[in-house]
Amino acid sequence: MKPLILVSSKTGNTRIIAHGVADEVAGAVYMNAADLPEDLSGFGPVGLFFWCDRGMAPEDMKAAAKRLCGKEVACFATMGGCPQEERALAWMQKTSEELVAAGEGNVLKGTFLCQGRIDPELIERMNKMFGNGKPDPARDARRKAAETHPDRLDVLAAVEAWRKCFG
Repeated sequence: MKPLILVSSKTGNTRIIAHGVADEVAGAVYMNAADLPEDLSGFGPVGLFFWCDRGMAPEDMKAAAKRLCGKEVACFATMGGCPQEERALAWMQKTSEELVAAGEGNVLKGTFLCQGRIDPELIERMNKMFGNGKPDPARDARRKAAETHPDRLDVLAAVEAWRKCFG
């Protein structure tokens, strides 16, 4: 069985984490969620690498997760917010459980959440929606904190999380 690194990434943040893990996992197959083949019998364990899309997993990852059957799964995600906040951790747990339950007989082995750069389009939309087009100091502070992530320490932590889940 080959470990499967299944990825959905909009800005490249999640792709950085997924590539880092794939580079460290012997025999891992790296694949975009939209490119999942019909026959998944040769894959396991599975890492679902995704981003926070309006408080949910992205649609391509949801569709891929529905096709998993009898797999040990770990979920890895990136988000613009602070990953240590209770709200972020609750989102990660709930989203991971939903993804793993979307298929049949899968087991959630663990989760990993880290911060990532915020999409500039999202920042612009948020400023228009909530600030009448004007920057918000608190939102700007969060954006600046996210600018340096994911970094090498985030990648190392993701690799460690994979090892804790799957040995």
